[in-house]
Amino acid sequence: MPTGEKRSGTRTVLRLLAPYRGRLGAAGIVGLASAIVSLIQPMVVGDVVGALTSRTLAAGTLVLLVSLFLGDIVLRVIEMYLLGRCGAMMVLDTRRSVVHRLLRAPIKAHRERQRGDLFVGAVADTDLLHGSLMMGMMNIAASLVLVVGGVAFMVFIDPLLTLVTVACLTVAAVGSVFVARQVRKAMAQNREAVGRFGAALQRALIAIGTVKVSRAEDREAELVLTHAADATAADMKAVRLQAAMTPLVNLGIHGSFAVVFTFGAARIATGALDTAGFASYLLYLFYMLTPLITLFTSFAQIQLGVAAGQRVEGLLDLPDERVTSAAADPVFASSVLEYESVSFGYADGKPVLRDVSFAALERGLTAVVGPSGTGKTTLFSLAAGLWRPEQGKIRLGGVDVASVDLETLRGRIGYVEQDAPVLDGTIRENLLYANPDATDEQIRHAVELAHLAEWVDGLEDGLETKVGESGAAISGGQRQRIAIARMLLLEPDVLLLDEATSQLDAEAELALRKAVAEVSRDRAVVAVAHRLSTVVEADRIVVLDAGRVRAIGDHQSLLAGDDLYQRLVATQLLPEATVLTAGRNS
Repeated sequence: MPTGEKRSGTRTVLRLLAPYRGRLGAAGIVGLASAIVSLIQPMVVGDVVGALTSRTLAAGTLVLLVSLFLGDIVLRVIEMYLLGRCGAMMVLDTRRSVVHRLLRAPIKAHRERQRGDLFVGAVADTDLLHGSLMMGMMNIAASLVLVVGGVAFMVFIDPLLTLVTVACLTVAAVGSVFVARQVRKAMAQNREAVGRFGAALQRALIAIGTVKVSRAEDREAELVLTHAADATAADMKAVRLQAAMTPLVNLGIHGSFAVVFTFGAARIATGALDTAGFASYLLYLFYMLTPLITLFTSFAQIQLGVAAGQRVEGLLDLPDERVTSAAADPVFASSVLEYESVSFGYADGKPVLRDVSFAALERGLTAVVGPSGTGKTTLFSLAAGLWRPEQGKIRLGGVDVASVDLETLRGRIGYVEQDAPVLDGTIRENLLYANPDATDEQIRHAVELAHLAEWVDGLEDGLETKVGESGAAISGGQRQRIAIARMLLLEPDVLLLDEATSQLDAEAELALRKAVAEVSRDRAVVAVAHRLSTVVEADRIVVLDAGRVRAIGDHQSLLAGDDLYQRLVATQLLPEATVLTAGRNS
C-alpha cells in the first residue's frame, strides 16, 4: 500500500475477517437460532397473558415458555464461546503475520518507522481487533436480527402503532450514525498518537543511561507526555461524542415507550388491539431495548477496531525482503567477494558510495580504511543483503548476490556489526543464534577463538549466564567477542568485521587479532580497521574517500604513496603508529 494511502474501513474489515468466514458463519447460525428463540418468547408470553385473562392456561404453554428461555441461554453461551474463540484465533493469526512481516521487512522499512510505533501496532492494535472489531461486528449483526425481527412481529400485531414507534427510533438512529462517524475519526487520531507515545517512551528507555547522565529526565518526560496528552485529547473527543450518543439513544427509546403506552391505550380503548396483543407488543419493544443500545454503541465501538485494523493493515503491507534466486541452488565458483561499479545512497540525491570496485582476497585479511562517513559500514550492509545497490553488482564466487536467496547468502557471509548487539538471554543462546545446530565442541572452539574462554569459565553459570536486555549485564568488549564468536560458529565463506575490536582492551584485541589471522587462513575476512595493528597485518588494504575507492595496496606501499592514508595513520592512530614504526626501524 503506497505511503499515505489507506484502505477504506469496509475493505479493511472484509480483508481481516475473510479467513474466519466459516467460524463466523457457525457462530452466526447459532446467534440466529438464539434470536429466533428470543423473538418467539413475547408471542408465547402474550398467549399466557391471554390464557390467564380467560382462565384457560394450559400446562404445555408454560413448558414451552420455560424451554424457550432455557434454550435461549444455552444458545447464547455457545454463540459467545464460538465468537470468543474465533476472536482469540484472529488476534493470534494476525500477530503471527505481523511478526513475520516485521522481521522480514527490509531495513529501509524499519528506518522509515519508529520502533515504538511498530510495537504498539503489533501488540495493542492487534488486541483491539478482537474486542472492538470482531465482537462489535457480531454485536451489530445479532442486534440487527433482533431489531428487524422484533419490528416484523410488532407490525404483525399492530402496523399503525409500529409506524409511530419506528419514527421515534429513526430520529435517534440517524443522530447516532452521524456521531459514530465522528468517533471513528477521533479514535484514528488516538491510535496514531498512542503510536507516537510508544515510540517516544521506547526511545527514552533504550537510552536510559544517557538520559540520566545528561540530566535529561524531565526533558524526556515532557516530550513523552506531550504525545500522551495528544492521545488523551483525541480519546476525550471520542468520549464526548460517545457521551452525546447515549442521550440520543435514550431519547428515542424513552420517547417510543411514552408513545406506545399512550397510543396503545387508545388502541385498546377503541378495540383495535386486545390486551394479549398489547402485552406481546410491549415485550417486543422491551426486548429491543438492549439490542438497540448495543446496535448504536457498537457503531462507535467498531470505529476503534477499524482504526486499529487500518494500522495493522499498514504493518501487513510492509514489503518482504526475501528474494528467491533464479537458480534454486546457485553454484559458487569460489568465495571471492567482489564489488563492481557499486553506487548507493540512503536518500535520493545523497550518494554514500560512488562507483566502488574492488575484490577481497579469497584467503586472507582485507582491511577497509577511510575517514568517518565514507561508506565503510555501507559496503558490508550491501554485501549482507540488508540493502541493494542502486547501480553495479556485488558478487560472491562470481554469482550476483541480488539473485541469491537471502538465507543462503547470509549463511555464506557472516557479518559482525559495529555495535555488536546481543539479545536478552544466555551466553549460549546468543552464540547459537546464527547456527542453532552447532555442537558443544564447535561452541568451545569459537569461544576460544574469540578469547572468551577464560571469562566464561570464571562465571558461576558458565554459558548459561544471562547477558541482560541488549547485553546490559556484560561489558562492551564481551558483547563484541560474543558477536564475533556467534559468526565464527556460522563458519561462513566470508567474515565481515565492522570495527569489531573497537571496545576490546589491548590484551583481548591482541588475542582476537591472532584469532582473525587463524580464521583468515581458510576463508576471506574483510575488516573495517579500527586500529593500525589490524591494517599492518592485512594482506590487502582498500582506502575509501568520499564514497570512492582511492587506493588499494599493502601498508608499506600505501604509506609511501598515498597522502590520505598517511594522514589517517598519523591523525587517527598516531600513538600506535609511532610504536610500530619504531619497532620496524629498530
